[in-house]
Amino acid sequence: MTWPEYSVWTQVAWWGLVALTLFSLGRTWLRIRTSAPGMRFPTGHRVDGVRRGLRARLVHTPLVLRTLALPLLVMALSRPQLTEEETADVEGIDIVVAFDMSGSMASVDISDEDLVRLQNENKEPKDRFTIATEVVRDFIQTRKYDRVSLVVFGKEAFLQFPLTLDYGVMLSIVDRMALGDIDGGGTVIGNALAMSLARLRDSDSKTKLIILLTDGEDNGSNISPLEMAREAGERGVKVFPILVGTEDQSRQPVGDMVDAFTGHRIYKKVDNKVNPTLLEKIAETADGQFYRAGDKEKLAKDFLDILDRFEKSRLVDYAAADRTELFNWFLLPGLALLLLEILLSQTWLRRFP
Repeated sequence: MTWPEYSVWTQVAWWGLVALTLFSLGRTWLRIRTSAPGMRFPTGHRVDGVRRGLRARLVHTPLVLRTLALPLLVMALSRPQLTEEETADVEGIDIVVAFDMSGSMASVDISDEDLVRLQNENKEPKDRFTIATEVVRDFIQTRKYDRVSLVVFGKEAFLQFPLTLDYGVMLSIVDRMALGDIDGGGTVIGNALAMSLARLRDSDSKTKLIILLTDGEDNGSNISPLEMAREAGERGVKVFPILVGTEDQSRQPVGDMVDAFTGHRIYKKVDNKVNPTLLEKIAETADGQFYRAGDKEKLAKDFLDILDRFEKSRLVDYAAADRTELFNWFLLPGLALLLLEILLSQTWLRRFP
């Protein structure tokens, strides 16, 4: 049980009232102990041995009732409250993840030695898409107050889910994503940024971010990526491009072909067509930062680094979830005792003179 916060002079007044109540209690107790009702009788021996009646024994009841009512009324005036567990009202961040699902995301970034070692253990290396999906999934699981949206793109850009706090739905959708769900014959970075900005158009959050995950260069966009970056900067939306994979040669699976002797999947080396300069300009124009992620650990670290830049600036306002007023628990019994005191002192226990 708690009491509202009062000013200094109000607190002084309350303490004065408490002191007055304690003084009244002490005075009543002393009065009961030192005084006894009586009357003068000319021949006292005639009432010797007469026992006190019920009224005589209850003569101090009105005074006791008044004394008990006083602290209850004081408690009611102090307005006690029952406060539930405090909750935090935290300023969230609106985040759109633009996820590249072009064909090149099937590439594997691994050395010859590591590939041989894994295949000797009857394991296959994870491609860029699988690694990026796992990192996005882990990222969603760490969110508590942030709304997240996912835009996927290849030859075209599509909204996978809008800004939402329903992390369970997000994870379910991410788990069902697979390469080939959309046409991966292009990398429309400009279109993806345009759709991401559209998701943030009605956002009322002070902090709005776009995390652009891609492993290639812009190919087939109807809108210039740099133009969208400038639009993002004007709207106060920060863009953080992350280049997934290495800029050197990588390996791509040759369809579903496997080696006839070992049963291992067959990979071919391909040159990576990337444009880090474009991604750097996008980050610079939209007040973000460009990252390079050659493996899963670096990609996960980049996500954390982006969020760390804004975690410290969150506004946290702690407020009680609910407050239940308890003054009536003291006011009603106090008034009842006071009314009973008045009734008894004016009727059955009325004193003469």
